[in-house]
Amino acid sequence: MELLGIAAFAFFATHLGVSSTPLRGKLVNAMGEGPYRGVYSLVAVVTLGLMIYAYALVPHDNFLWYPTQALRLTAFGLMLLSAVLLAMGLLSKNPTAVGMSSAVKQDIAGIFRITRHPVQWAFLLWAIAHVLANGDVATLILASSIGLVSGLGMMSIDARRRRLDDPDWKAFYQTTSAIPFAALITGRTRLSLGDINWLAFVAGLVLYVALYWLHGWIAGVPLR
Repeated sequence: MELLGIAAFAFFATHLGVSSTPLRGKLVNAMGEGPYRGVYSLVAVVTLGLMIYAYALVPHDNFLWYPTQALRLTAFGLMLLSAVLLAMGLLSKNPTAVGMSSAVKQDIAGIFRITRHPVQWAFLLWAIAHVLANGDVATLILASSIGLVSGLGMMSIDARRRRLDDPDWKAFYQTTSAIPFAALITGRTRLSLGDINWLAFVAGLVLYVALYWLHGWIAGVPLR
């Protein structure tokens, strides 16, 4: 369990401890944007891999609560939303994604009228779903690390973009929201069926079904 805790902290710290602090700017100035992204991605993969490896080693019988059928059904619902958000975020030109900031110059449409951070929300919902459905300490440690990086990462991305004082980013933030549907509810944007990337939506549904049927092979715990 100690290795899992160390790996989870390393995953969290190397994400937000770098990208959310002045250290990021210093590293970019010293290394260049491209090499920095390469090293950052490598560290992310290594710490995530170590966390998954440690998670597989520890027992999962130290329960904080015993998952009920209601919690499991809630988790299934959250995972459906997660899969759809992930697919729609990855299959659309996402201004907040690494290396795609130029997309901010295009008209905001589709999933970004609902939330400007669909991928981060996908991982946050994934984390919440797995905590609810498992209830053990090991899952709480792993999922909390991923969930915190996703949730706080939205704030970090927004803070970094706002500092640019760029008119395109100002317009983007005026017509979008981090919290899903907030911009729609407050009237800062509108959404029509024609705005939606239906291919990405269907891809999200396919992803959900695939994860359901392959969960036993991926995680060693069949859901069927």
